Amino acid sequence: MNSAVLENSGIAIVIVYLLSLIIVGYVANRARKESSLRDYYLAGGSFGVLSLFFTLYATQYSGNSMFGTPGMAYSGGIIALALAIGMMGIIGMYSYFGPSLNRLSKEHQFVSVGDFVYWRYRSKALLILANIIFVITLINYSLANMKAVGLLLESATAGKIPFAAGVILVCLIMAIYESLGGMRSVVWTDVIQGSLLMLGCLLVFVYLVIFQVPGEIIQPEILFTKISDYAGRSENAITFISLVLLIIPAAAVYPQAIQRLYAAKNVITLQRSYRILFFMPLFTVFPLILIGMSATEWFPGLSRQESEGIVIFTINGLAAEVPYLSWLLILFLAAAIAAIMSTIDSALLSLGSIFSKDVIARRNPQIGGEQLHRFSRILSWGLMALMGALAILLPQTIWTLMVFKLEWLIQAAPLIILSVRRSNLNSRALLAGLIVGCCCVLFLKFSLYLGAPLPGKPMGIHAGIWAVALNALTIFVFTSVKSRSVQP
Repeated sequence: MNSAVLENSGIAIVIVYLLSLIIVGYVANRARKESSLRDYYLAGGSFGVLSLFFTLYATQYSGNSMFGTPGMAYSGGIIALALAIGMMGIIGMYSYFGPSLNRLSKEHQFVSVGDFVYWRYRSKALLILANIIFVITLINYSLANMKAVGLLLESATAGKIPFAAGVILVCLIMAIYESLGGMRSVVWTDVIQGSLLMLGCLLVFVYLVIFQVPGEIIQPEILFTKISDYAGRSENAITFISLVLLIIPAAAVYPQAIQRLYAAKNVITLQRSYRILFFMPLFTVFPLILIGMSATEWFPGLSRQESEGIVIFTINGLAAEVPYLSWLLILFLAAAIAAIMSTIDSALLSLGSIFSKDVIARRNPQIGGEQLHRFSRILSWGLMALMGALAILLPQTIWTLMVFKLEWLIQAAPLIILSVRRSNLNSRALLAGLIVGCCCVLFLKFSLYLGAPLPGKPMGIHAGIWAVALNALTIFVFTSVKSRSVQP
């Protein structure tokens, strides 16, 4: 378990590959058509089918998928399958509100998610609270994935690249290419990274099945038995469904995903990309879950934090037994690192758009596009440095960060999804719903520190689900009262 997958030559290949991303950033910078926030943060809003598919794919499948999910499959078993099901359900949610949002973004030139919120309600209070939710989510998202890339480099090199050094290296590279080309750099690298990630996940899983190294993969009949046994206990079924319901609406309103809906060339482009994206969990997350579940026999007794490196331990076993596959493993690891990076840079790009457009540009309309463009580039460096430092210093596990992020972000789902599709909502109702939902999720998550300890999942249901239910109920009550008050 302590041997390195990447020896000196492999480390050199990965570093050269990562440095090549700077060239992509340089070329993307040369390709920009203007110095504007819309060009920097949305690449002009002209993504085609393949570029949109790969940028959504590479952004969604990241450190959570590569490490948190297999780690949860190792320690929690079948519950990890909720992620695969939830990620398929996200596409259905995109189909519900994405086309309408794309048309609105073209008509009103949206850049940030806050642009839509403010256009729809003209409420500064609602805009501020929504952006607080998005900022906390994006910080959490970036931290989880920075931890993942640091863990990957440290584990794959058996400590030759320490965790902190790995985080600093990738932050430096991302800051350079993102500040050069903005969203255009991110999307161009996503096409490369997404292709390698999909191929790498599939090939590693196939070779594990063929060679049965370091042990046998769970067979279909055993998997079905495990699912039946798990679902037979009502508390397990409730928690499983709760996690699926948490993932679908929360992940559908990631700010970076919303911006990609803005950036799609048209509605037809969106729909075609969705059809491909729907099947991707079967080729990416599901094999990693099977590896995590099988690894309980290969590497017993791992702690919760150690289990998040289970894919690396498995790759070590494969490389030791089948040396001629080393090139494939180097390719897989490079792709995994790059895919995680694509998630981080997308999150930080969205974070930058909030500060650039909703804070600076909205309060200072006299500032020109060229100045805002320069500010956005500088901001990319500042945010990358801050997130890298926090990733090194904070101790939380990747899965813990992921679940809290979803429980927090889901409170914004009614605001975005319902506002696109319904015209009878008002800003006071949505603001009250957000306040109630956020207070509820914080109370349930941190009740222990408030002197009133409650279970993290009352009745097996995640805190975020209880909170968003109260959120939606509050919106309904306020809307109903408003409707009655305006009746003659």
